[in-house]
Amino acid sequence: METINWDALGAIGDFGGSIGVFISLIYLALQMRSSASETRDASIHSVMELAIQFRAESYSGDLAEIRYKAATGETLSPLESLKFEGYLSALFELNELVFVQYQKKNLDPEYFEAWERRTGAAMSVPRIQQFWAKTKAGYRASFVDYVDGLLKTAS
Repeated sequence: METINWDALGAIGDFGGSIGVFISLIYLALQMRSSASETRDASIHSVMELAIQFRAESYSGDLAEIRYKAATGETLSPLESLKFEGYLSALFELNELVFVQYQKKNLDPEYFEAWERRTGAAMSVPRIQQFWAKTKAGYRASFVDYVDGLLKTAS
């Protein structure tokens, strides 16, 4: 009668377990890849929704008139100046959000390039430049460097 070689059986069990771990790691890697792609898509969608909503609001009501006056260099009343600065604060916060999402590789480079062109165009407005100079200390240093670089390029 032959005896069971327990060492050999244990080695086969270890080998089978290691194959199971390897397969589990491959599955986990595929799931993480899929999740990263979904996160990126969700980030793009979220940023685009915010941008669309912000743009729609900026072209309606009093704000549209104030933006027009600011762009043409007309004098703004104190209330209009306050509303315009509130609009610019929101605009720069949205731009910072987009910038950070791009840095984290959560935004498509082509989308960010288009965003950058729009931001550069906005930075050509003297009142926006004045607002930026006055408030840029409130933003992260990398974003300040980025916007200042856009200003130099536009000049």
